[in-house]
Amino acid sequence: MVSENEALKYRRLVFYAADIDQLNITLLAFVKKANAQCCLLIDKEGHLVARQGFVANLDSSTLSALVAGSFASTREVAKLLGEAEFRVLFHQGKGHSIHITLVGERTLQVAVFPSSVKPGMIQVLSGELALQVDAVLAAATARKPAESEQRVLGENFTAEAKNQLDSLFGNL
Repeated sequence: MVSENEALKYRRLVFYAADIDQLNITLLAFVKKANAQCCLLIDKEGHLVARQGFVANLDSSTLSALVAGSFASTREVAKLLGEAEFRVLFHQGKGHSIHITLVGERTLQVAVFPSSVKPGMIQVLSGELALQVDAVLAAATARKPAESEQRVLGENFTAEAKNQLDSLFGNL
């Protein structure tokens, strides 16, 4: 059985600055190699985790929320077809296209690229990127908090707290 703390840790992504730095380096390398305009990493709830690249007039927060919603609705289509979910979505437009890949079970990477870039190239490079991002996420999930981040109460906490309260308010 999983403890409540472990369940919360699994449900919520927690990143340290080093994790975000590594994700940004990885996303930037993808943007350059794929000639993508930008690449976002979001959680399934639509929260932006990392972003590299630029598209004029693109609101990353709005795009993140809409992509997460689109992914959730497509999951229901997959279930109708007997699939657990689709791991890759692709939307092609005249000027821009997006490629969405499920990374692990909680994160989506979104590549925005111009129509001049071949979708097959994006698909291959997105698969490579997914493996790299998944490795960073797995390391972040497996990491135990530093000792300074652990909130452990001392053996005498109760007695010390009672003494402090008594000194402030008198013996009640």
